[in-house]
Amino acid sequence: MKKYLISYTYLLGSIIILTLILSIINYFIILPTNIIKTIIPIISIFISSILLGKKSTKKAYLEGIKFSILYIVFIFLFTILIKYKIKINIILYYFILILTSMFGSMIVINLKKK
Repeated sequence: MKKYLISYTYLLGSIIILTLILSIINYFIILPTNIIKTIIPIISIFISSILLGKKSTKKAYLEGIKFSILYIVFIFLFTILIKYKIKINIILYYFILILTSMFGSMIVINLKKK
């Protein structure tokens, strides 16, 4: 449980830091906001999954899947609270988040073996 809390802390921290950095960059260079809103959680989940994978001993892909599913459940409940309609592209985005988390955890466990 502790490793999940630490990973979620890194997730939240990386989302905040990446948002601030890209906001400053966006001040000087106009970037499309749709791309920024999509990329920030993917990068943050990937970084957090790598850190979670370092703490895993085996089957890190399962740890990554559990990590991302908990994140998606939280986001899904939040979208229900604000009564946002769920479309197929949002479901695809959630699937991409699960795959990103799984690959982030798998990369670290494979690097440990070498």
